[in-house]
Amino acid sequence: MKVDQEYSVQKVARMLRLFERLLEGTPLQKGAVAQEFGVSAKTVQRDIEDLRDYFAEYRQGASFLLAYDRAQRGYILQREGSEWLAADEIMGITKILLESRAFPKDELDRLLEKLSILCRPEDRKHIKEAVNNERFLYRPVNHNRPLFQTLWELTFAVRERRLVDLQYRKIGVMDEISRRVEPLGIMFSEYYFYLIAHLHNGGKEYPAVYRLDRIRDYVVTNEHFRMEDTKRFQAGEFRQKVQFMQMGKLMKVEFKYWGASIEAVADRLPNASIVEKDGYCVVKAEVFGRGIKMWLLSQAQYVEVIKPEEFRQEMMQTIEQMREIYGKK
Repeated sequence: MKVDQEYSVQKVARMLRLFERLLEGTPLQKGAVAQEFGVSAKTVQRDIEDLRDYFAEYRQGASFLLAYDRAQRGYILQREGSEWLAADEIMGITKILLESRAFPKDELDRLLEKLSILCRPEDRKHIKEAVNNERFLYRPVNHNRPLFQTLWELTFAVRERRLVDLQYRKIGVMDEISRRVEPLGIMFSEYYFYLIAHLHNGGKEYPAVYRLDRIRDYVVTNEHFRMEDTKRFQAGEFRQKVQFMQMGKLMKVEFKYWGASIEAVADRLPNASIVEKDGYCVVKAEVFGRGIKMWLLSQAQYVEVIKPEEFRQEMMQTIEQMREIYGKK
């Protein structure tokens, strides 16, 4: 009985290793496998037949096929072309991940390795060669904090409408603040992930924004909060109104723009209406205040705020303060 148990454990371990190699795109050559595991070629053939039955019976939806490849003199895992991510699709995703700089290097490396397994085996080497230099020179943002677990657990809290207790550190403040929040969504912008949440029992005029790497500790509680479906948080709509993840009073802003690319303005403010005039455009959008102010100031002399009047005056005051700084000797 003990011998049978040992044999069963060895077979399971061997089958899992063979399965892993097939997913990696490594061909199974019977002689080499038999020598490595100290079994006969017939035993390896039975393993291959068991794997073939598994793919045929339990993986029907994925269109897997375990087939012999004469060129590689071994068995390989094949699937229909549509089941693989194409090499150009992998490259597009990889480039976005590298340019985001959002993840610590060890998390990013693990993610890129897993992505490469999702394309055709013959494309993997070319993809790795194409991105190796960028991976070597990759510089994450300075916080360098692991994010995957936090992202997943807070996403769970959003889905289940669980209250979350946060310990949070603001910019330039050493002391941490405590908040109980109603999580609404997770968003990514300008290198960072953010938790969008209402303060529990707060006024809820508009949500607060918490950068995930500044959350020093959190507890997803067993307490639920209520929200009417009609007031459910819409990430796409929210993104159209917020710039640089900076909150502020929601307002309708109108400004003139005579820069080189009105398309860039439309991309930045997707909910804007744009009317072309002689030599400039009039842009109207509903946005949150602090973020739009930062973006408008970044447009230098190519914008002029028209409405609302109090926001126009605020812009003028800021510009005057900047002029005074540059006027100092």
